[in-house]
Amino acid sequence: MNLVAECRLRNDPAESRQIEAWIQSFAETAHLTPAARSAFDHSLVEWITNVISYAFVEPGEHWIIVRFLTAPGQARIEVEDDGREFNPLNLPPVDTSTPLERRSIGGLGIHMVRQMMDSVEYRRTNGRNILTMTRRVE
Repeated sequence: MNLVAECRLRNDPAESRQIEAWIQSFAETAHLTPAARSAFDHSLVEWITNVISYAFVEPGEHWIIVRFLTAPGQARIEVEDDGREFNPLNLPPVDTSTPLERRSIGGLGIHMVRQMMDSVEYRRTNGRNILTMTRRVE
């Protein structure tokens, strides 16, 4: 994998406004189709919003690192944070056939990410969460 860019943002919702420009630059560099660009954009916004909203139990400034990587035929985004340990892949699959009023709250975001990406991986390394989202690009 070739690192295209590495960006950092604080755990402040206002910081997420940078994501659109990052995705645009990444899409141009990686020659992403509009569908792939949109999938990465929605997935990254969803994940960053969750990290900012739920990952940090202790107050204060925290940094989230976003890496954009490419290889022949695929693109990847890694999101790294020092929040509490949370593996979203341990969540049970969402039963989308259940009526909304009978579903429990939560889980739809990671379901959406799983649907838009070809693979989603999680690991915890040195007290840091790392979520990797990969999609084939042709």
